[in-house]
Amino acid sequence: MACFFPPRILLLYILLTPFFLGACGGSSSGARFYTLTSLGFPGEAGEAVADSRSAIVRIGPVEIPDYLDRPQIVTRTAVNELSLGDFDLWGGSLRTDIERVFVENLSVLLAKDHISVVGWKSRYPTVGSVPVWLDRFDAVPGDTVVLRARWGIHGKDGKMLEVPRDMMVTKPVKGFGYSHVVAAMSDALADLSRNMAAGIKSAVAKQDADQKNTGNPPR
Repeated sequence: MACFFPPRILLLYILLTPFFLGACGGSSSGARFYTLTSLGFPGEAGEAVADSRSAIVRIGPVEIPDYLDRPQIVTRTAVNELSLGDFDLWGGSLRTDIERVFVENLSVLLAKDHISVVGWKSRYPTVGSVPVWLDRFDAVPGDTVVLRARWGIHGKDGKMLEVPRDMMVTKPVKGFGYSHVVAAMSDALADLSRNMAAGIKSAVAKQDADQKNTGNPPR
């Protein structure tokens, strides 16, 4: 059976429909997107740049906790309580962004040692790989960001060159906004990258020395 609406109700429906559709669809227009910041690129500020003599090291795989593997930026409101930024989101995959920052940071830190750094999916022949596991990476706005990670170094034959190292980094969050949280997270990754760079440099030098002692050309 056909349904008929009084003309005044029908007119009101027509006039208000765009308003309600705009209200429902407009919530995403206020979203803000963030990316982590690296130390830069080799050569940007006059640093050494890796060349054809460089050993190549692959970073990855990078693993992050399930609670971080989402578009929203996660902050901590209590020891066992997390908060999701409904309108403050990562510009892409957080895991991929962290890997990018490691590659860029380590490229800067190791260029003068003739060590190049590439991402996990790179097809370049490498002398080793550096898997990284993040157990915790979150912040209390206006307080502190905590990064707890483990990383190791595998040779090109898959054998472990460095026993996995545990490191915890804390950095101050200099404000209550999400931009301050992301800046502090970037600072924490920079500190971890410096620790990793020292280990990678030592492992590559040791591998070169071992190959020389066995009569094989280094790298």
